[in-house]
Amino acid sequence: MAMMNAIFDGKVYPAEQVVSEDPEYKEAVKESDQMMRKLEKDLDKSEYEMVEKVLDEQAIMSDCQNKEYFKCGLAVGMALREEAEEMLQKLYGIGSNCEKSTEENPV
Repeated sequence: MAMMNAIFDGKVYPAEQVVSEDPEYKEAVKESDQMMRKLEKDLDKSEYEMVEKVLDEQAIMSDCQNKEYFKCGLAVGMALREEAEEMLQKLYGIGSNCEKSTEENPV
């Protein structure tokens, strides 16, 4: 129930709260920042604005793709939970009284 409350209260928002600790990610951020500074110096204003616009559009595409990955992962997790619950019910008579998910009620 704690996770449901956190979601309801708006406390779970990985896109703003999770930052990778991967050294490869940190290096990529550093390199990207250096390249952007160089481009800003080397390009005229309109060319640099076009580079920024392309990067903004790529960020939007990446965000949309990440949302799809999240939805897929969540669906797989829910299906696994449902299967595990069914197995426990068959083996030990254990399970919750939750209704099965449907298209109208996915959880």
